[in-house]
Amino acid sequence: MTIEMQRGSVIVMDRRRGKLRAGQGLLQGLKVVWDHWAGSFRTNDNFSKIHGTFTVEYPDERLPMPQAYRNMPVLLFDDESGHELCTGCYQCQRICPPQVIHITQAKDPVTGKMVPAATEFIIEYDACMSCGFCAEVCPFDSIKMDHVYELSTADRVSLTMRKTQLNRPISYYTGIAPDLWAEAQAGAMKKLQGSIKRRPDVIGLAASLTEKIKARRLELAAAGQVAGGGGQEAGVAPAAPAAKLTPEEKAAKLAAMKAAKQAGGAPAPAEAPVELSPADAKAAKLAAIKAANAAKQAGAAPAEAPVELSPADAKAAKLAAIKAANAAKQAGAVPAPVEVPSTPLDAKAARLAAIKAANAAKQAAEQSNNE
Repeated sequence: MTIEMQRGSVIVMDRRRGKLRAGQGLLQGLKVVWDHWAGSFRTNDNFSKIHGTFTVEYPDERLPMPQAYRNMPVLLFDDESGHELCTGCYQCQRICPPQVIHITQAKDPVTGKMVPAATEFIIEYDACMSCGFCAEVCPFDSIKMDHVYELSTADRVSLTMRKTQLNRPISYYTGIAPDLWAEAQAGAMKKLQGSIKRRPDVIGLAASLTEKIKARRLELAAAGQVAGGGGQEAGVAPAAPAAKLTPEEKAAKLAAMKAAKQAGGAPAPAEAPVELSPADAKAAKLAAIKAANAAKQAGAAPAEAPVELSPADAKAAKLAAIKAANAAKQAGAVPAPVEVPSTPLDAKAARLAAIKAANAAKQAAEQSNNE
């Protein structure tokens, strides 16, 4: 069985205006060259005489680049304060397709906590694809695309740009993209002010602004926020901050102060606080809890309920009571039986520790008399 298919007709088109004889095409090409060469000697004193294709005399002349043109990313800093807009949030590093962005976030030298600033910011220009994702995802408008395209170099290492090489003032970006910066300026500057409040010392200042860094250090030294300021002598290190007390130590300290106050005297001076070892403070707190539970089961007030303590707990409670009495004695008062004051709930731990210390001391004295 034969299948017949209809085929379209072929149309042949001759685009030549006329048939050329041998050598005429070459002569026509030479005529075009001759006309251009002869025209180069003409003086274009009239607009109608201008003809041909004109180019820009690069590099003396340069075409203006569109504002949205992107080549390589740069970092912005504020002209007035000198602070960088970058907070080291790692958003650009995460979204970068070729993974050429590397960030190290700053830390407070005193507390060790993270600070909204970047101590190091590296971009590998030799592998960057100029996609602009980093500029689009940046929540602080700190990274923008530059218009400089003359980056040719014979040294590959020099294309690894660090933060000092990436920093550009906001005025620079305003000059190449004024409309784009006008849209983001309000939000970017508001976020920058919030970041500045959380940056200690000169963290976050552009490293190239040496004068601003010196002025900032002098300002902080005058306010006493850095070593050598606040009236300290030169070369004298500031005093180390006091160690934080545990909840048990705070409860025991408050118990001693309350015992001195209830005895009719002033609380112990700050220079001689009552300090308990962690073991004694923990045992005293445990004894106070046991006393409260015993009083609840007996249905009586904590001061009237008998308390059964182990020898170790009784010894620790007695030691706590002795230290509370010593603190009251140092304050110039004679210790008296502890009464339960009407104190707010946040002093409950201190109140229980004081009551337990008095009850334990009383019970230990009774036991020693019976023996």
